[in-house]
Amino acid sequence: MKNNASGFTAIEVILIVIAISILAAIVIPRFMINTRMAKVQACEMNRAIINTQVESYYQFEATWPMDTLDDIKIDPRYFPDGIPTCPLDESSYQLIVSPHHRVSGHREGAGTHVF
Repeated sequence: MKNNASGFTAIEVILIVIAISILAAIVIPRFMINTRMAKVQACEMNRAIINTQVESYYQFEATWPMDTLDDIKIDPRYFPDGIPTCPLDESSYQLIVSPHHRVSGHREGAGTHVF
């Protein structure tokens, strides 16, 4: 009698699993890098938006906001939905007191993350 069983042999299954593992090892780290880059770009955009609102605050109030940005946070004219946080670590942005009064970094744990 002839056995016409069809299917994969154990070697074929092992080769397929190895091929999928190799592809996953290549694709997953690349995806993680792209996700981090998107968050870095979103952080930069948040800083640009906050800096624009800091300038608006200066124009309306004739003074710079506090370095913690608390006075901008409580005024709904500037951020009605709340001031954004960094998408990388959810930390708050802080105004770096300098001649330019810009948000160039934010608190990250015990230190300051500056771009």
